[in-house]
Amino acid sequence: MAVVETQTDNSSTPLFWKHLWGWIQAIPRAAVLSLVGPAILLLVGYLGWRYYGAKALDGTFYAIKPENIHLTNTPPWLKTDIVKQVFEGSGLGKMSLLDDQSSAVVARAFDAHPWIRKTYRVQRMAGGQILVNVEYRTPIAMVHCETEGDAATGGVTQENFLPIDTDGYLLPTQDFSQADIPSYLLIYAKNIRASDHRRVGTPLGDSQITEAVQLCRALLPIRSDANLVAIYVYPSRRAGKAKWMLELATRGGPRIIWGSAPGLEAIDEPSAQLKIRRLLEITSQRDLWSQPEFDLSHSVDPSTQSTPPPRLSRRQL
Repeated sequence: MAVVETQTDNSSTPLFWKHLWGWIQAIPRAAVLSLVGPAILLLVGYLGWRYYGAKALDGTFYAIKPENIHLTNTPPWLKTDIVKQVFEGSGLGKMSLLDDQSSAVVARAFDAHPWIRKTYRVQRMAGGQILVNVEYRTPIAMVHCETEGDAATGGVTQENFLPIDTDGYLLPTQDFSQADIPSYLLIYAKNIRASDHRRVGTPLGDSQITEAVQLCRALLPIRSDANLVAIYVYPSRRAGKAKWMLELATRGGPRIIWGSAPGLEAIDEPSAQLKIRRLLEITSQRDLWSQPEFDLSHSVDPSTQSTPPPRLSRRQL
């Protein structure tokens, strides 16, 4: 008996796809082009808008512009254009107001400026205007330092001053002139070199300056009344938290031995409030003001106290 072998063609095209291909072939070419052409144009238009047109529109109508940013309560001592400097250094001009992160980016950009102590709020207003609520750094003192000259000229030194704020942060020196120096308390400390402190917006990081700034803050309300000119810093010989002893120089008055920085007083040392009260008494009484020196670091009557330690000259500092 003969056996007939049959083979199934598994590679044959299913009937559905045969019919579909037949229908496609039956469509006129003109109709195909009328569908494909607009689809391609639509795709190209979408991609062009997505990657070019939208950005161009944002840059024209919604870009952050320096003239639209307004800072709150600009203080009288501020001479620089903070908005201009922030734009030049941060690239805010590339940011769109439609971006959800625009307020946070603006806040970070202004926080990084050396004249800004803290940015509290960025408020977007109508017409693309932006109101930035900031707290400025307040200059409180000038720290005396020396810049070394050329050794070939005999090592001549030139006096210089570094402006600092109420936190002891270095402020931009270009915003101050020689005429501004007498407007602030002068701090004379040891081994303060301008070459060691070049980065503005950062603390000087010297314990001498830190303790002197604490005293500057305490004396700020009475500086004019007490005719205070400068603070001298030298090592403390007393047992306590303070590493340094502070001395006040007055204009036309006595030398004042203040003692430890406020909050760092020794056990037997008067508080800063008592010292300030006594300092105002000395200032208001002509017979006391005419005396050569007073020591406020001891709980005794300054008019009957023993002679205080000798004053250190600026050369010794």
